[in-house]
Amino acid sequence: MPPMFGKKKYRGYYRDHHEIEDGEGGLLAGVLLAIWGVYWLVVHWIDWSMGNLMVWWVEPLTLLVTLPIMGFFAMVVDKYGANPLYWWPMVWGTKFAIAQNVEHYLSFDDEEFVQNNGGRVNVYCGMDSNEDIYVQFRTRKDAVIYSLRNF
Repeated sequence: MPPMFGKKKYRGYYRDHHEIEDGEGGLLAGVLLAIWGVYWLVVHWIDWSMGNLMVWWVEPLTLLVTLPIMGFFAMVVDKYGANPLYWWPMVWGTKFAIAQNVEHYLSFDDEEFVQNNGGRVNVYCGMDSNEDIYVQFRTRKDAVIYSLRNF
């Protein structure tokens, strides 16, 4: 793809996140089923320990508790992708902002940058609320190497 000089390239999440890559659908379903199973195990264990005192309509209403959890996972999958190995930017990482006055800002290709610096497991490119691009590295070592080479 030729660089787009003078044009502001849309740098948001323009990829189709609803398309699940091979192998990620099963992993996501497994994580959700495990969470659902642990939740139902706790509900049934509490019911059993109370001598089966829980009325029949309480257990289906526990679904209302899981809906916010499912909504949270839907937002995470929308932002970071379906593979839980790519969710690390929520918790840790070293973040660098790409200055808007740098000449390569307009032609910055986040997919190429991620592939050249170790893939999605090591690097995450995103955009904050001010439409500033930032790069987040999983390890401080990778961030130092990048900053020594480019700053």
